[in-house]
Amino acid sequence: MECAFSPAALAEFTIRQINHLFPIGNMLGSHSVEQECRVALQRIDTCFRHVVMPGYCRNGEPSFDPMHSDQYCMYLCVLANSLYRSGKLDAAAKVFYLNKSLHAFHCMYDTDLPQLFFIVHGVGTVLGKAHYGNRFVVYQNCTVGAISGKYPTLGDGVILSAGASVFGECRIGDNVVIGPRCSVVKTDVPADTLVLAKNEWACRANSRKPLRTFFRD
Repeated sequence: MECAFSPAALAEFTIRQINHLFPIGNMLGSHSVEQECRVALQRIDTCFRHVVMPGYCRNGEPSFDPMHSDQYCMYLCVLANSLYRSGKLDAAAKVFYLNKSLHAFHCMYDTDLPQLFFIVHGVGTVLGKAHYGNRFVVYQNCTVGAISGKYPTLGDGVILSAGASVFGECRIGDNVVIGPRCSVVKTDVPADTLVLAKNEWACRANSRKPLRTFFRD
């Protein structure tokens, strides 16, 4: 993968941000997260290989720029989760908090995002511990949350447009677009559906075209 930083330099970059913003408790050293940085980069490499948006893959080779805020937001999500999987909960929590501070993006480190996902301007988005299918796309100001402890299940190729939300126990089918400012609450949505809202819900057939804006088939 093309990246201006080596894994060691990227670990140092991230740790300096954490220690500068949160100068409390035990300061982290870059060596404490370098292995997970390598794992996170591998996971980002796999994801970006399937992304068609400019700047994510050049000439068939994934490209990661830590100064690209959406890319760095995605990387921090994956890094926090990789640290959680390694049992480094303190470091995972700090990376989660760094991501929330820099990007106003809330996705707890123990939330399993799919192998292929894409964040667009993720400011104000909250992703709870739902099940997320592959090729998940989320815009700004979205919420996926629980009602009485029960979360949604999102199929493959789900796109949450700006301000969309999904709450409670429900199944969102494959290749579904939840339109801007639409809220789905404890209601199943069938596959291949575009959900729109005016005064009330309106559903119509959805093609594969929206998903192809972001991912290769």
